[in-house]
Amino acid sequence: MADRFLTIFLARLRFAAANLQVVPLLAFLFVVVAAFVQFFLLPGREAAIEESERRLASLERSARRAAIERQSERVSPEETRQRLLGRFPSEEQLNAELGRLLEMAASEGLQVSSGDYRMTPGKDGMFDRYVLNIPLKGNYQKIRTYLKAVRLEFPEMAIDDISLRRENIGSGDVEAQLRFILFGRRQAS
Repeated sequence: MADRFLTIFLARLRFAAANLQVVPLLAFLFVVVAAFVQFFLLPGREAAIEESERRLASLERSARRAAIERQSERVSPEETRQRLLGRFPSEEQLNAELGRLLEMAASEGLQVSSGDYRMTPGKDGMFDRYVLNIPLKGNYQKIRTYLKAVRLEFPEMAIDDISLRRENIGSGDVEAQLRFILFGRRQAS
């Protein structure tokens, strides 16, 4: 009986091997691979992703704490005052600032015939107000470029007034009268 069973089994096995169907075999292999991935590979990947998310959350918390600590570092009012006052030129630096304004005009190809400035003491006693009148002659675009350069180099300087005049409509040159206001800090007495 065992021989007969073994013979039938081997015959069926040979028949199955000879008439092998590919689609059910591929489906079976796909199910085996999916089960392997689901039970063996994915749990390790999920654990690695969760660990990375925990580390990222920890780094974000520490970065927030560091930012809060930097903000909470107290700067004394006197230090803040000195830092703000340091942006304005002192009396000794004023001539260099005025000279730099004239150099910038010359580098743009503008003609500076003369200029005048006057100092008005501030009411608070900390600042002096210097009003600079500078007449320029040159191309309109060069005057605009000069004003942009002045704004970039001297952000604390105010352009108070600009008046332009052209002798005739065909002239390429423009006469400009510029009024700047520069605040300078007084020396502590």
